[in-house]
Amino acid sequence: MIKQTKSGGEGTRLALIEAGLRLFGTHGYDAVSTRQLADAAEANIGSIAYHFGGKPGLRLACAQFVAERIAGLAAPAMAAPLPTDPALAAAIMEGAIERFARFLVSSREAGTYAAFMLREIMQPGDVMDYVYDTLILRAHMRLCGLFGVATGLDPESQHVKAAVFSLLGQVLYFRVARPIVLKRMGWNDIGTAEADELVAVFKTNLNGLIAAHKKG
Repeated sequence: MIKQTKSGGEGTRLALIEAGLRLFGTHGYDAVSTRQLADAAEANIGSIAYHFGGKPGLRLACAQFVAERIAGLAAPAMAAPLPTDPALAAAIMEGAIERFARFLVSSREAGTYAAFMLREIMQPGDVMDYVYDTLILRAHMRLCGLFGVATGLDPESQHVKAAVFSLLGQVLYFRVARPIVLKRMGWNDIGTAEADELVAVFKTNLNGLIAAHKKG
């Protein structure tokens, strides 16, 4: 859930974004009315036009909010220049995968974010383009660069691009298929201990993939 630490207009804006994330993610953009959004946010229906210019603007604001949240998690891996040491590149990737995984599999808010984003990236349009350009492309290129340093392979090769997508996809599965994972693992929830187990597996898979692809 979005922590509303601001009152007045900013509080209303955040409440509408929270409502948009929840309702768009659950029902889809087309199935949600401005009245439903306003009611869920306990706001005046005119506030959607005031803050966002209308429902399409709120949809984009939701995507921007999630992109900024995830970009914050990726910041440590994105900020520094690309290393030249393979071991350091692998360590940076480990840290990035761990931060992403812990947020995605155990955070309550991540479920709302994931439902919204999955719907959006399945529908070509302005929002999908925004998410791709500002979040997915930059993060994927950075991870490909790190994987290239760690393995000695061309970071822009099709093989490396697919390998990095596979690393991200395995983490995403544990959010998308959460009920199945909980049932099969015999867990009631994914807390700190369960997240520790999953992160250990993700790191093992990462290092195994690097070892399997290492040039020479």
